[in-house]
Amino acid sequence: MFPLYLLTLLLILFTTSLGAIEPPSNINILDLDFLTARNQGKTVPKSPKSQQYLQELVGEAKEKHLAEETHWYRLLRFKKTRWGYLESEVDNKRYFLDEEGKHNPEKELVATLHSFFTEEPIPEGLQHPQCYYPERYHWLKEKLKFDQSRLMEVSCERFEAWKDALSPDSLSVVFSSYYMQAPASMFGHTLLKLNNKENENAELLDYGVNYAATPGEMDPFSYAYRGLTGGYPGSFAIFPYYLKVNEYNDMESRDLWEYKLKLKPEDRERFLRHLWEMGRADFDYFFINENCSYHLMEILEVAMPELDISKKTGWIVAPGDTIKLYLAEDGLVISRKYRPSLYSKIKYKIFDMSEDERTTYWEMIRFEKAFLPEPNENLRLALVTDAVLDTYRYRYTTKDSVPKQHKEYYDKLLIFRSKLNDEYTPNEQIPLSTPPEASHPVSRVSTSFGSSSLGNFAEFQYRIAYHDLLNVSKGHAPNSELAFFDTTVRTYENKKPELTSMSAVKVTSLNPYNSISKDFSYSLDTGIQTAVYRNNDETLRKQVGNFDFRFGYSFSNEFGKSPMSMGVLSVLAGVKVQNGRMFENGVRYGANASLLYQQEWGVWKIYAGTTAQNYQLSHNLNTYYATFKIRYAFSNTHELRVEVNGERFYEEALVSYHYLF
Repeated sequence: MFPLYLLTLLLILFTTSLGAIEPPSNINILDLDFLTARNQGKTVPKSPKSQQYLQELVGEAKEKHLAEETHWYRLLRFKKTRWGYLESEVDNKRYFLDEEGKHNPEKELVATLHSFFTEEPIPEGLQHPQCYYPERYHWLKEKLKFDQSRLMEVSCERFEAWKDALSPDSLSVVFSSYYMQAPASMFGHTLLKLNNKENENAELLDYGVNYAATPGEMDPFSYAYRGLTGGYPGSFAIFPYYLKVNEYNDMESRDLWEYKLKLKPEDRERFLRHLWEMGRADFDYFFINENCSYHLMEILEVAMPELDISKKTGWIVAPGDTIKLYLAEDGLVISRKYRPSLYSKIKYKIFDMSEDERTTYWEMIRFEKAFLPEPNENLRLALVTDAVLDTYRYRYTTKDSVPKQHKEYYDKLLIFRSKLNDEYTPNEQIPLSTPPEASHPVSRVSTSFGSSSLGNFAEFQYRIAYHDLLNVSKGHAPNSELAFFDTTVRTYENKKPELTSMSAVKVTSLNPYNSISKDFSYSLDTGIQTAVYRNNDETLRKQVGNFDFRFGYSFSNEFGKSPMSMGVLSVLAGVKVQNGRMFENGVRYGANASLLYQQEWGVWKIYAGTTAQNYQLSHNLNTYYATFKIRYAFSNTHELRVEVNGERFYEEALVSYHYLF
């Protein structure tokens, strides 16, 4: 067994000195590392024989066009830009040994060969280039058949110890489901799990490889803006897997789906060598494309040269869609495992309870009552007590403070539970969420035809991503919406086409409130909308800027015998602001309140709602909006919708066909 303290030291070195986490106190050694690497890339050996051998290797590499080979491009993350020139996606200079290495694969390859001949002493805390870049060294050694008598091979103790400590027998891609209550979790997330055979019955002891942004403290608007424009550095890091399970499963209540990959021994060695190299690399992190899932695919393509999936993503890389790409590769995914979140585990226990057990459980989780259940032949005390303990953890894991009475009750319950022996077997066979591969594609086009109080019309819609309230919820967070650049263009009879609406960002989460989760509901929509108004008894339409934010709660029979069978009812209130010259003082603003209802039965879904908008504060007319929609899904990619909408001065009915791709 590898000593834990040494493994911890190596992980710290990997995530600090190599770039995954760079505390300010290490800035000097990072500068030293950068300057040393640049000098090593210009190394000329002292011995004429070594100089001769270096020139032979450089000449042979150029003759074989090694700098143009796919594997070298992948190691350096070279891609062709839209302007046609090559550029590496790696954004920190420390990854390159040549000044032009980010744009010139041949100069970086030549500098790499020069660096392997480094004879100067290595500054304390740094390593020889052969050790910093083990996969570059291994690949070039194979291609050029290094003569070890002419090029001294350096011993890399730190890398070898790190590799032996991780020693995975296989890899799993892990998908963490959507969590709409946290902005960073709305897109889903993927990471890698390193499966060590020694931990076969204790998987939480495995390690995980995570690629993520490091935003630091920031307000939500800056967070969203910088996430969409690549304003964060992203880097790889290694964590004990149980920390990720605790973060995603317990603290954020996200179900995990693990996909075990078929991995040959040589693939595993390439993966570890390149993962070590990635410790020196930072990338600009983009929520929509260059994100966690994208860079995981690229590191796997280095490990498995026959894999070529990153090109199949398009310019939007949805984590759920990348799982579909892995599954589409013949024989790549050899098994799938569902790991329920803490909230799902509580639900499993509640669904397994009798009516008496449920009654006792609901009374106990009020915590203020602080009572211990009496032994009763109708009660499985262990089941009820475990559910209450899980509920306590769910409520307070992320809280800074816990009421003293609740903490005392929890401690009391732990002692009570330790004395119970009526064990039960949790029934967690049927997943409570659907896997990401069941989700619909994220982009959408649609065409509609309708009739209105202003005449007949036709319209065209396009949405870049991801999901709206009427889409099939399989593989997505139920009762939620996340849309970017959802655009509608409409034309009325004998009139020019108009930009009817464009939501730059639309986010809605209507999670049911209950005694366990107490989640709030919210809706945010920013962009352009069409306002209807009267001018000299004439009804007119005009496009206006729009900001709409509502906050409230949703309700459903989530724990009934037929969960969610009553649908989800939401009550929201907030503010709406629109600017346009037709409004008094050019703007109308005020409070709005909504009552919404939605219900999904397989391929069918209905959505209805009414919203009252009070603009008295801005001296504009109050108005209202009401809608009723029905969706029928032919499949994951084809939907038919019928809807009726009405507001002050205007009504319409339309039918639309939606294609998702």
